Amino acid sequence: MLRTFLCVYRCGGVAKAAGLLGLSQPAVSRHLKALEGTMGRTLFDRLGRGVAPTQAGILLAAQIAAHLDALEGAIDSLASPSATAPVLLGAPSDLLSVHVLPKLTPLLARGVDVHCRIGLSPELAQALLHDELDLVVVTKIEQAPTKQLHLRHLCEEEFVLVGRAGEAPYAAKNDTRRFIGYSPAMPMARRYFRTCWGIQPPAPALTVADLRTVVAAVAAGTGLSVVPRYLAQEALDAGRLSLLHTPVTPVSNSIYLATRRGREHLPQIRTAFELLCQTA
Repeated sequence: MLRTFLCVYRCGGVAKAAGLLGLSQPAVSRHLKALEGTMGRTLFDRLGRGVAPTQAGILLAAQIAAHLDALEGAIDSLASPSATAPVLLGAPSDLLSVHVLPKLTPLLARGVDVHCRIGLSPELAQALLHDELDLVVVTKIEQAPTKQLHLRHLCEEEFVLVGRAGEAPYAAKNDTRRFIGYSPAMPMARRYFRTCWGIQPPAPALTVADLRTVVAAVAAGTGLSVVPRYLAQEALDAGRLSLLHTPVTPVSNSIYLATRRGREHLPQIRTAFELLCQTA
């Protein structure tokens, strides 16, 4: 019951918790009702979408979370006692190649095998919570479920608004040029536009789930985009891209290495954190 309660507390909904725990929604609701009956207190307020913890629920989570996480970590440690057990790592392709792969050599040298999976942060975070992955690279802009994750800072990325060489500077109020994004939600452009102008970005005319392809499409004149500087810098230096706006303060985003909370003490995961984050 306590594990069910903590999962509901961390993900904010019965349906989400049921999926993570491999239980039916009625079973999760029964666990909560039984726990509330035992305690004689209401632990959650039922909302239209999801639940919100009461003060009693917040206090209970604070009292039990560390203990349950430690117990799960102990069980995992017994199941995987060796620091040489394989690590299953997920990341977006650009972050994997630029910020992760260059740091894997010492990890492999220690005898730790690493198997990588490419994807976007939201789907990778869900795979992590379902124990399909051991580590994932996630971004703050993707609204990762941080209550369920142990996070370590990996790097910072700066966002830049770019167009092909020779494009005119971008005018937020009346510019009608089309945009390219790596997803329909346009999280990078959304962060950039909100920070610089307090508005939403235009809807993308083209989406490609690979930022290198986005940069190539911009250089070909397909549209404008907001991308990480580290992916655009080579094309900027070569004169294939132009910066179309320079904010007063650079717009940046934090990148994290994450594991499911309670598993950060596993030998192979702890080793991966130490080596991948030591130069962050």
